Amino acid sequence: MKKVIIGVFISALVIIGLAFTATYEAKKSTAEVEQMQGLYVFIDSKPVMEYEYLGTVKRNTGGFGGAQYSSVRDGLIKRVKEDYPKADGIILILKAGGTDRADAIKFK
Repeated sequence: MKKVIIGVFISALVIIGLAFTATYEAKKSTAEVEQMQGLYVFIDSKPVMEYEYLGTVKRNTGGFGGAQYSSVRDGLIKRVKEDYPKADGIILILKAGGTDRADAIKFK
């Protein structure tokens, strides 16, 4: 009986040890995104982790807002934070000559 218990115990330790050695294999396309104003900003990319789509905000093209990347990005981040305060990140979709928008996401 002791041999069976010891065998089960050793098997459990081996299985636990193997579970902790499994790692995520980075690919050439894997990267870490920057966090700006508390949100993870994905540009022309998508998160690897599962997430929930919260909604979309579009860039307000009225007025004299700048067309520079940083001003467009910062404006969309501000709108997402106002409209979706529970958002963890945004996915920026920037279109030359079109409507820039950002999808608000929350990681699961």
